[in-house]
Amino acid sequence: MSVTELEVKDSAQRVLDVAEALFMDRGYNAITLRDIADELGIKQASLYYHFPGGKEQLFMSMAERLFERHRLGLAAAIDSAPDLRGQLRGIAAWFASQRPLKMLGMIHADMPALANEHRQTLVDIAHASVYAPIKRVFVAAQERGEIRPMHPDLLAGSFLWLMDGLGLWRHPVWGAAARDG
Repeated sequence: MSVTELEVKDSAQRVLDVAEALFMDRGYNAITLRDIADELGIKQASLYYHFPGGKEQLFMSMAERLFERHRLGLAAAIDSAPDLRGQLRGIAAWFASQRPLKMLGMIHADMPALANEHRQTLVDIAHASVYAPIKRVFVAAQERGEIRPMHPDLLAGSFLWLMDGLGLWRHPVWGAAARDG
């Protein structure tokens, strides 16, 4: 890869990093390409070099990268322990080490603003990357006899909801109140 190709790749990653921080903190509807460009210190038109489809393409690229990172992190956490307790601790540690996913906000506020095909793509990616691995942990634990039979969808959904809430604990205002009692 040439120096120019590396620079282009690095600048695209920088755009995605900034876009992720802004989209995840404020949501898709609250962010404009101008906000992202201003944060990067570039002209808004420069964003179209990497993302000619505009804001929606940038959001999709950001979300796909985000979910892939979670897929890999969850897989490593799950593979690091042989039992349910260790796997759930690893998953919790993974989520605690990441920027809050805010999955419910993404599903209820961000995804409806996207084109139907993009919405369905993200739902499928989110399911495969985050929800399905957690569900498989509970199914395997039931098969090993570690927990009594329960609906694995309910277990996975509840656990994911709790993990999504970890972000509130780390929030500068709410988290301080929760930690301070």
